[in-house]
Amino acid sequence: MNYRLRYHPAVADDLSLIAEITSDYAGPRVARRKLDEIAHAVPGLQALPHKGSRRGHMLPGLRAIPAARRAVIAFTVDDNAQEVHVLTITYAGADWITRAGVRER
Repeated sequence: MNYRLRYHPAVADDLSLIAEITSDYAGPRVARRKLDEIAHAVPGLQALPHKGSRRGHMLPGLRAIPAARRAVIAFTVDDNAQEVHVLTITYAGADWITRAGVRER
């Protein structure tokens, strides 16, 4: 059974920032490709919600997976509701741990 994906409202801002940073550095075509790579990574969590590195010592239930070579997708899993909560998507070394923790509360 597939889990439902839920996104923190600020994830849209995360993706906009990734597009802006990447576009400024490498151009709009590369930015689009990076966003596409990220977009393809997230749906995989529906079928395999417990994949990724456990980061529960930082925030209860926190997990993270890499995407697009320099991105990190941070999320939690609610098995009772069968949902994956995408908390933040960061890029190029941004502090995803702090951002995920702030958004979880």
